Amino acid sequence: MPVPCLENLEIVEFAAIIVSIFFLLLGSIFDMRTREVDDWVWWAYGPIGLSLTIVRLILDPGTLFVTLASIGVTTLISLGLAYFGMFGGADSKAIICLSLTLPVNPTYVPSLLGYVHPFFPLVVLIAGFVCSALLGVWFGIRNFLTYIKKGRHMFEGLEREGSWRKAMACILGYPAKLTQLQSKFYLYPMEEVAVEENTFHRSLKLYLSVETDRDQLVSEFVDPLTKAGFEGNVWVTPGIPMLLFILIGFILTLVFGDIVFSTVLILARR
Repeated sequence: MPVPCLENLEIVEFAAIIVSIFFLLLGSIFDMRTREVDDWVWWAYGPIGLSLTIVRLILDPGTLFVTLASIGVTTLISLGLAYFGMFGGADSKAIICLSLTLPVNPTYVPSLLGYVHPFFPLVVLIAGFVCSALLGVWFGIRNFLTYIKKGRHMFEGLEREGSWRKAMACILGYPAKLTQLQSKFYLYPMEEVAVEENTFHRSLKLYLSVETDRDQLVSEFVDPLTKAGFEGNVWVTPGIPMLLFILIGFILTLVFGDIVFSTVLILARR
């Protein structure tokens, strides 16, 4: 291929990277502020990204099959995660738009770890999930320090819960006051309340769909506790701004390549 074509290909890829960073950053800002992202972000990102990919295919038609495969597989996985409540609508749209913009790894960006998976958006998605999972480490440390201070009292009212459920709660959230749960828009109750005559019973709820109506959920949880005069702490979990972690995963994948697979290879060689 003539040198001018290679130079044009690099320009298109660089433009795709800048466009992706811009829209993922914009989406992350909306996500952190309100946990909602206006659809116009994706309506702008998708067509621009697809246009760049079409230009890239004109310059390098040999990548047509892997490009279509990457877009198709990424779209199916993103929609599947959203359907089963493991992914927000904005998160799904962001990954689909990324697949339209950068379906394959940029050819001129060297990977520091040496391994690059051809389905670039899927690697970004996995890296984003890994980064978000690190929040569990922070929650674990925070709750361990709380346990040192309060001991078993941090699970007051939840003594009947099994040890493994309490351990899971420690890496998924933390105890907070009812007023904090009500005032902070990103907090969700990690408990359920069953009202029986003049008393109530609390239990841990370890799974929450990302599409849950927060206001309704908080109201249904807080009202019976407030009427009963409850003033203790409840377990809460923050709504994760997944778009921020997708952006971090995008940058890490761009610089290092497939971090997860490369780490597995490094450990296997040892």
